Parts: sequence; C-alpha cells; structure tokens
Amino acid sequence: MGSPIIMIINMLFDPEVSKKMLLQMAWSQVKAIGIGKVIAALLSALTVGVSSFIRIPQIRKLLIKTEQDRINVANGLSLPSLTLDTLNALIHATFNSQQKIPFIQYGESFLLGIQNAIIILLVKFYRAKEAGEVGKLEGLSCGEKVAKIGETLASPLAIMIAAVIFFNKIAPSSVISVLEILNIPINIIAKFPQIKNNYELKTASHLSDVVLRANVLGSLIRVYTSFTDYSGKKKRGKNTVDEVILVAGYSTSFILNSILLGQSIVYDKLGKKRQVEDKKDE
Repeated sequence: MGSPIIMIINMLFDPEVSKKMLLQMAWSQVKAIGIGKVIAALLSALTVGVSSFIRIPQIRKLLIKTEQDRINVANGLSLPSLTLDTLNALIHATFNSQQKIPFIQYGESFLLGIQNAIIILLVKFYRAKEAGEVGKLEGLSCGEKVAKIGETLASPLAIMIAAVIFFNKIAPSSVISVLEILNIPINIIAKFPQIKNNYELKTASHLSDVVLRANVLGSLIRVYTSFTDYSGKKKRGKNTVDEVILVAGYSTSFILNSILLGQSIVYDKLGKKRQVEDKKDE
C-alpha cells in the first residue's frame, strides 16, 4: 500500500476529483455569500448585457421596409412616453452614480436611455419627413444628406445634450434624489400616452414584441435584485430608504410594461380575427 501523502497527491491530480473539489469549493463560496445575492448579481449582469441591444428591434422597425411603413411606426409611437422614459433613465443613472452604486445595478437604465434617444431622433425625423419639413434626400451627396438630417434633428439633439449636462454637472444631488423619488409617478405618467395611443389605434404593431417582452422580464428581474439588496441591508440594520424607492419604482415598471404587452397580445389576436372574417366575406 502506498504512502497516504502520495495517495492524496494522486487524488488531487485526478481530473474527476479536481472537478468535484472545485465544485465543492465554489458551492461553499456561494453559500457563504448567499444564494439569493449570487443569483441577483448574475441576473443584474445579464440584464445589463442584454440591455445594450434590447431596443434594437424597435430601432429596426424605424429603419426597414418602405418609407411609409417607417412613418406609420413613427406615428404610432408616443413621443411624450419616449421622452419621459428617457428622462427617467437619465435621472435613475445619475442618482445611482452619485450614490456610488455599482454600474451593474443600474447599467441597463444608462444603455436604454441611449437607445431611447436614437428612437426619439428617428421618430422626429420621419414625422418631419411626413410633414414635408425634410426635402428629398435622393440625388444628394453623403455630406449634403448628413447636413440636411442634422439640420432637422439639431433642436432635439441640443435638448438631449443640455439635459445630460444639467443633471450630471449642474443639478445638486438633493434635486436628483427628489427626482428619483418622483421616478415612480413619472414612470406611471410615461407609459399612459403610449397605452392611450395603442387603445385609440386598436393596434400595437408599431411596437416591437421582443422589446415589450424584454421590458416585462427586465423589470421583473430588477424587482428581484432590488428586493435582494433591500433584504440584505435590512438584516444588517442599515438604512434601506434608497432600496425601498428602487423596489417601488421597478414594481411599477413591471405592472405598466405588462399592460403594454397585454395590449399587444390582445390587439394582435383581434387583428388576426378581423383578417379571417374579411377573407370569409370575400
């Protein structure tokens, strides 16, 4: 029989044993940190990663198909909703940054704000095109096209830049904190114009189904991650006011995003039903 030390060394170099040991060590670390916290961190990282491109399907709706299709999508989107949603994202990102909260906890707001800004500019452009405020771009050089588009979008771009500078460099942190509390009612107000638009048009085809579903899932994940932070701080006897505000805000977002998704599902079914009835009549 070999030396016990040699046997232990052989076991350490055994691939199966090494894997088991690594898994046991990893599991011990997870239990030490807390399973809920680890899941929350992974979900936060996933949310931030996905948020870097989640609005792209909506942006694509404004860039593909015919020009008239793009104009129809632009007219179906609510500018007040988009503007307030973008403002909310800016305030939320600024608040979290000032509170030294890790980027992973609020990164999606920053990334979504950028994508919302692109959508606003596209909506402005196609509405201006429908109104005849933008001339024909065909036959113009690349530089002339850029100049014409820039002239059309100069005003909204200037407002966006001014807002970013104001909230990040000028506004006192106390003002940002108050606005973060107001994030909840602003969030409610922001969704209503789009909900109203969908109701009046009896369609949500101008909205991306992928984005709607991602919004519901993303806000649900944020409810969980924020509540996990709240629970952890409460157990340690720390101030949990900020976490309560975040949980309430994300819960509100989840409810309103669910309403928008519900409209999309219901109106899509009604649209298909009408198509079937029209074919029968023919």
